[in-house]
Amino acid sequence: MLYCCQANIGNSDTDELIDTQRNGIDWGYFLKKARTEGISPLIYHRLQKVVISKNNIPKDVIEELKKDYYLSATKNTLIFKELGKLLEACNKVGLQVIVLKGAALAETVYENLALRPMSDIDLLVRKEDLLSLDKQLKTLGYWPSDRSVDDIDLYSPSYLTTLDYRNSSNNSPSFHIHWHFVNSTIPNDSYIKDIPIENIWRDAEKTRIAQVETQVMVPHHLIIHLSEHALRVTHSLSKFCFFCDINEAITFYQERLDWDKLLRESDKFNLSRMVYLSLYFAGKFLATRIPHDVLLKLRPKRFTLGEKLFINSISNNDRSPGLSYLVHLSMNKGLFRKMRFVWRTLFPPRQIIAQRSYIPQSRVSPMNYLRRIKEVFSHFFKMVIILGKNFRRKPWKTCNSSCSLSFRAQREIFPRPEVNKDSSLRSETFIFDRG
Repeated sequence: MLYCCQANIGNSDTDELIDTQRNGIDWGYFLKKARTEGISPLIYHRLQKVVISKNNIPKDVIEELKKDYYLSATKNTLIFKELGKLLEACNKVGLQVIVLKGAALAETVYENLALRPMSDIDLLVRKEDLLSLDKQLKTLGYWPSDRSVDDIDLYSPSYLTTLDYRNSSNNSPSFHIHWHFVNSTIPNDSYIKDIPIENIWRDAEKTRIAQVETQVMVPHHLIIHLSEHALRVTHSLSKFCFFCDINEAITFYQERLDWDKLLRESDKFNLSRMVYLSLYFAGKFLATRIPHDVLLKLRPKRFTLGEKLFINSISNNDRSPGLSYLVHLSMNKGLFRKMRFVWRTLFPPRQIIAQRSYIPQSRVSPMNYLRRIKEVFSHFFKMVIILGKNFRRKPWKTCNSSCSLSFRAQREIFPRPEVNKDSSLRSETFIFDRG
């Protein structure tokens, strides 16, 4: 499955593939896993190039993957039809938008609408243009489902930076309208204020999506955004589709991707830790071609215990939503900020409770907060079970058969760096630090 997700396969990989296929593959589990990871259309597209003999693949598995592929193609064709209508309407009134995530990747990076399943359309708009975009969406029959644009305080910062628009038709996609590319229901004050969104607009580049001229992020901003997106608490690198997005984007933009700008902007946005973790694991799982010196420069000088526990779980292929909360907690420096972060996770502002519950702020009650606390503690206990299981694993053990990443590879993540006086980079000699 991992080889199907890779952009390039070398001779040594081919030899390993032959050995794997000789040992037998549980195709029922393979199909189930491909769907769970959100990559079944991509698997269908590449599987027959990877498997040596087509006769080795059960016909029912091929048929099920084929259904997923054409279902994704049909669904995305309808999605892009609606997107094209909105982009044309925006262009007519001179309203600028930036197409984000799936809609930006499917047609440009994957170059095949079927390969990148989508559930909604993400667009970035300037905050002062929200009212204008709201008008265009309503003209096309889309209305806000979580809160009205009139509820948005244009001058007050918030870490939940989206509006959700839906159409009454069952076949219509939803539009997820952002005025900042960071969006979360947990407090992200540790970095959101460091991200000048005007930089994204300044560097955005023109392209054609859904046969309409529009804008997308410049490659280095795209990689930063995908890395941050993959480590949101609800995602936590839990699906291979997050790695695939990063891998495909880096492969597609390889000649134009300015790694120096990526390093500078990651540092300026205070997202270097997230970019490092996402790129590191994309490299380990999918052999994404990332310059070694880039990882060295991105890598933090030290990791907190929480981050080490998170990395341990991902390395053992125990990927579950919620685990990256430990990374976000670590980014809040000092005991007071950490306590404040946890408190605001349990008791977010009323507007966030209202938006997540799809109710007006006036209807927010103590019961809504009790549900929030129950939800948080439910995730917390699941996280404790996963972390406890991985904490007991010995560091020299390899992870299970569905992941080729060995624990030995973690020595690169938990370094006690030795500084080379003749170089600004830390030495490539890594010593595993269990502390």
